[in-house]
Amino acid sequence: MTLRTAVPALVTLIALTCGLAAIQAAHFGHWDMALRFIMVAALADAMDGTLARLLHASSNMGKELDSLSDLVTFGAAPAFLFVTRYSEAPTELTFAAMVLFVASGAYRLARYNGQTSRGDAFCGMPITAAGLLLAAAVGGPVDLTAVEAAAVVIVLSALMVSTAPFPMLKFGWSLLLPALGAAIIPVAFMNSVEWLAVAAILVLGVYVAMGVLGALSDRFAETLPEEVREDVPAHT
Repeated sequence: MTLRTAVPALVTLIALTCGLAAIQAAHFGHWDMALRFIMVAALADAMDGTLARLLHASSNMGKELDSLSDLVTFGAAPAFLFVTRYSEAPTELTFAAMVLFVASGAYRLARYNGQTSRGDAFCGMPITAAGLLLAAAVGGPVDLTAVEAAAVVIVLSALMVSTAPFPMLKFGWSLLLPALGAAIIPVAFMNSVEWLAVAAILVLGVYVAMGVLGALSDRFAETLPEEVREDVPAHT
């Protein structure tokens, strides 16, 4: 590993550390703190890819390390947050939901790593978005019952394993990096992250709608006559 490739790898490990810290915080019932750690991890997860592109340091090892980190930070950590948040709910419900979410995330990551052509859209909801949305819904100010939260888990799990096209949000990498770094400050140091949780739910809710509408658009295009279908852009 060279110094150039070590920089984004270090940021990936920081995201992993935040995921482990979120699990520890959830274990002690500090759900607000667990959500805060997952939010910081999401920013770090965006930063490592940005750094890899800017430094021309993308590698297979970096991709695999990122996937392993994502499975813990945005798979296991939000699922454990769900289990601890609803510890009084039936164990069968919480454990089944935890397994479903983590297994769906693992499948989503394995499928993504095995894709040779990715086009301009993700196949299925990225685990980062799903994990952050689950954490915000469970650890934020929204007062969901255990059954309602389990329904959120089921929907997000289905979206991860689906083939719905979720857009790849592309920005100017040189501008994105300082913006991500600046965003860490309020997440890490504000007294409360409740309004950030609401903002995350709203933004990611729009992202979910974009994926679902994209899937419906593709399904509608499949029903059109072949000569008309050729003029309709399809997602990959």
